[in-house]
Amino acid sequence: MCYRGRMIPRLGLLLAAAVPIACLPDNPPGDTDTATGTSSSTSDGAGADVAGIFSCDQPTCTFLLVSQTLDDRVDVYEVASDPALRGRIDVDLKPDPSGFQTEGDLLDEPYGIVLDATDLHVLVGHYPAREKGSLITFPLDAFADVTPGGVYGVDAYFDGKGTFSAGARGLALDRQEAIFALPHPSGRLLVGVFNNDIRAIDWPTAGQLLIVDPADPDTASIGAFDLAGLDEPCLGAWGLVALDDAVTSVALACDGSDSVAVLDLPADLGAGDPAVEAGKISGCGVALAAGASWTTRFLAPDGAGKVLAVQSQLLAAPRLWTVDGSCKAVPSTTSLGAGYEDLRLFNEVALVTPAGGGQPATWLIAATTPDPGIYVVRGGAAPGVCGRVDGFDAALTAGNAPYALALAADGSRLAVGAGPLSNPELAEGRGQILWAGLDLASVGECAVVATTVTDLNEGRYVASDPKTWVRAPNVVHIHEVAGGGA
Repeated sequence: MCYRGRMIPRLGLLLAAAVPIACLPDNPPGDTDTATGTSSSTSDGAGADVAGIFSCDQPTCTFLLVSQTLDDRVDVYEVASDPALRGRIDVDLKPDPSGFQTEGDLLDEPYGIVLDATDLHVLVGHYPAREKGSLITFPLDAFADVTPGGVYGVDAYFDGKGTFSAGARGLALDRQEAIFALPHPSGRLLVGVFNNDIRAIDWPTAGQLLIVDPADPDTASIGAFDLAGLDEPCLGAWGLVALDDAVTSVALACDGSDSVAVLDLPADLGAGDPAVEAGKISGCGVALAAGASWTTRFLAPDGAGKVLAVQSQLLAAPRLWTVDGSCKAVPSTTSLGAGYEDLRLFNEVALVTPAGGGQPATWLIAATTPDPGIYVVRGGAAPGVCGRVDGFDAALTAGNAPYALALAADGSRLAVGAGPLSNPELAEGRGQILWAGLDLASVGECAVVATTVTDLNEGRYVASDPKTWVRAPNVVHIHEVAGGGA
C-alpha cells in the first residue's frame, strides 16, 4: 500500500519521515503531557522498590507515563534521583500472536492518557473495531499488587470477548481516531477526534470535540461539538491544548485543512448534561498556508492566551504561526534562525517560559531532520528557532529521533519519547524514553543545556519479547502525587 502527499498517514507511523511517496507492505513483518500541555513538578524521592505501580512511600513521587502506541501498552516510570520502571500496563485487547500488532483488525493503539486521583484513563484508537475507539478507565488500586517493573496483564481485567472486570471499564466512543485527551478541572475529559482514516490520502471529514464523563458508561451521554460548523471547518483534528490553566478555551491543529480552531467552552461544562454543554461551545477557525506536503499537527500555548502553531514538511523550511483567541494568525518571518536553516520536520512543542512582563514565550521543540534533537524557539513578533539544547547528541541512538515531549512545571526536567525515523512498524523496537535534567539559566539567550540524560529503556529491550519493544512512544506525561512518606 502506498501513501502520497503527507507524512505517512498512520498513528503507528507518527515517527516516520515525511516523504512524497512512501510504500509499506500490507502485512509488514515487523501534569505535563504531549496532548494537553499541562505540567507538574518533580519528585522528592524514588520509592521505586515499592509494590504497586503508583504506590509512593515518599513525601511526593513523580511518575512518567508513556503510551507505547504500536506496542499496545502504557509504561510507568518513577523518575526521581534513581529513575526506575514501576510497571507496564498491557492494553493489547486484540492480541496479535506475532507481536507486531499490524495484522488485519488487531490494532489497539493507546494514545491519549490522563491520570487523576483515583483512575488512569487511556484512549485506545482501534478497539472494539479498527474504525471505532474507546476510553478504557482503570482504578489505581487495581495496580496495587504489581511488583516493581512487572506487567499488569490484559487477562487481569479483560476476558477477550468485550467484558471488563477488576474495576476496569470501557466506554465506546463510536468515532474514528478519538485519541487526543485533555483533562478538564471539573473531572470530565475533553477528547479530540481526528474522524478520518489516517491511512487515506486525504482527510476530508471535520473533526469533533467530545465532552466525556468517564464515570458514565453510556455512550449516548457523550457530548459532541462538530468542528464542521466553524467559519473555517477543522478537518482531521489533531493536537489539542488549553489556552489557559482553567481550560476555558482550547485550540486544535487541523491537519486535513491546514488550519487552527479555537473553541470557547461553557463555564458550567462540568455541571450540566454533556450534550447540552457541547451545544454551548462556540469558536472560530483560521486557515494557515496549505499544501499537499505540509503537516499541521502541533501547537502549544504561550501562557498569555495565544498558541504557537507548527507546520512542517521535508522539502521546505517549517512555518511557525502565532494564533490568538479570535483566530487571528500571524506567520513568522524568521522561523529558522542563523545556523538552523536546514531544519525540516518538527514534532511536539513544550512551553518553557510563558509570555509576560514584556518578555516573549520560549518553547522546546522536537526536530527529526536532518539533525535530530531538541531545539529552542523564542517567541515575540516573529517566533523562530534560536538555539539547540546541548547534551542530547550522545544519548540519542542512531536511527532514533525525538517525537514526544513533556516538561516538568519548574522546567528542571524534560521527558522525551524517541523512536525510528521511518517505518517504526518494521523497526526492532529499540526506541528510547529519555529523562533529562535541564539548565535554564540562559534560556533567555536561547541557551539550554541537558545536564543529565538517562535512557529509561536502556537494557530492557529483548528481541524475542514484544512486551519490551519500543517502536512509537508517542505520548509522554508527567504526573506528581503526594505519598505517605515523611
